[in-house]
Amino acid sequence: MSFTGGRLKLKGDDSGVKKKKRKKSKAEDESKALQLVEEGTAKESVVKETKDGYFLENNDATDRRTAAEKRHDDMMAKRENERVAKAASKSHRERVNEFNAYLQNLSEHHDIPRVGPG
Repeated sequence: MSFTGGRLKLKGDDSGVKKKKRKKSKAEDESKALQLVEEGTAKESVVKETKDGYFLENNDATDRRTAAEKRHDDMMAKRENERVAKAASKSHRERVNEFNAYLQNLSEHHDIPRVGPG
């Protein structure tokens, strides 16, 4: 048995080649932020200076959802509240008793068969 070790090399497989990631320039971000401030177009945005540089903080708090999305979110919240209220209405003992009654009403088809001698 003579073979070379290692993994298989498939056609088009460039996993052995590592691509270098291009680093983003912080100077570009800073210049864009300062340019917006100078033009006065950053009225709803605030330019903050940190130890890493400048960045824009957007104070625009408008809701960009459509009417259908708002209705959907309202209905989901309403249904969630109903589920929580329903779950909180019964105690653990009531839930166990209800489950046992359900199991008692099932047919023999669902019984666990005996396996082994005896």
